[in-house]
Amino acid sequence: MTTFGDMLYQLGGMPVMAGLPFGPKAKYYFVDPANGNDSNPGTDLSKPMASIEAAEARCVANQNDTVFYIGGSSSDSLTAALTWDKNYTHLIGICAPSHVGQRARIFQTATLTGASPLLNVTASGCIFKNFYIFQGVDDATSLINVQVTGERNYFENVHFAGGGHATQAINGGASLKINGGSENRFVHCTVGVDTADAATGMVALLFDAAATRNLFEDCLFTIEAGNAGAGFVEVADNAALGRYTLFRRCSFLNPNANQFTMAAAFLIGAQTASRPNHIFLQDCMSYGATTWDANDRGILMGNMSAVTGADLSGAAVEMVT
Repeated sequence: MTTFGDMLYQLGGMPVMAGLPFGPKAKYYFVDPANGNDSNPGTDLSKPMASIEAAEARCVANQNDTVFYIGGSSSDSLTAALTWDKNYTHLIGICAPSHVGQRARIFQTATLTGASPLLNVTASGCIFKNFYIFQGVDDATSLINVQVTGERNYFENVHFAGGGHATQAINGGASLKINGGSENRFVHCTVGVDTADAATGMVALLFDAAATRNLFEDCLFTIEAGNAGAGFVEVADNAALGRYTLFRRCSFLNPNANQFTMAAAFLIGAQTASRPNHIFLQDCMSYGATTWDANDRGILMGNMSAVTGADLSGAAVEMVT
C-alpha cells in the first residue's frame, strides 16, 4: 500500500506529490482540524493549520499550490461560505478513500445561514480529491452544497452531500450545481445523500447556464425521495446545457423506492430543436425512478439494452431463479 510519505519525492530539492501538477513556486499547505492552528505556517506537517479557509487564503493562483487536508475524528466546520477562486490550486484529502462520508470532512455550522453554495468553485484547472462536504442544517436559505462555475477542474472520490436536513431538501436544492462550468471531469464521486426525505424539486445534480462537455465516470448519484417529484439530475431550462454531457458507468439509486418511486430520474425542461444539447448515458443503471425522462424531451441518449421498454433501459430489476 502506498503511504503519504511514499507519494512525496524530490525534484530539484523540492518535494512533489506524485500525480499532482507542480511548478517552481508551488507550495504545499497542511490542514489538521484536530491538531492545527491557523497561526501556524502550515508548510510543515508538524505545524499544520486548522482550517481549509486559512490554507486557501495563503495559496497563490497559477502556481499549483496544494492544500492537504488530514482527515480524522474532527471536521472543518465552515462559519462562512468558502469560495475556491484561485486557478491551478488543489485540495487533497488524506484519509481512507471510501466512497461516501470520507473522514476528511467539511461541514456547515448550525449557525451559518445563507450558504448557497457552501463551497463555490470559481477557479479553473484545479484538482479536488478524497473529501466529504456535507450540508445538513435547519436553514432553508442554504440550498446549494457545492457550485462549480470554473472550467477544466478534476474531481475524484469527492462526496457532494447536500440536502442533509429536511429544511434544505426542498425545491431548488442540490448537492452539486454546475452553473456554466464546462469541461469538468468527475471520477468515482458520490453526489447526494439518502438520509433525508427529498421533496419535489430537490435533486442530486443541477445543470444551469450552458454547462458544457462535463464528464462523469463511475459516479454514484443517490437521493432518498420523499416525493415522486424529486430527481437525480435536473436540467434547469433550455439554456442550461451546451454541446454534450456524458455519464459513463454511473449508478442512480433511490433506496426509498418502496415509499416513493420518483416519476423520472432526469428532470428536463422543455427544449427546442435549435439547442439539441444531448445527455449521453453509457452503461448506466437506475433504481427507484419510473423512467429516465418522463417527458421524452429527446436529448437523453443511452446504449443500455431494454428491460421492459426503451425508457426502462438500464433499470435495476430483481434477480429471480
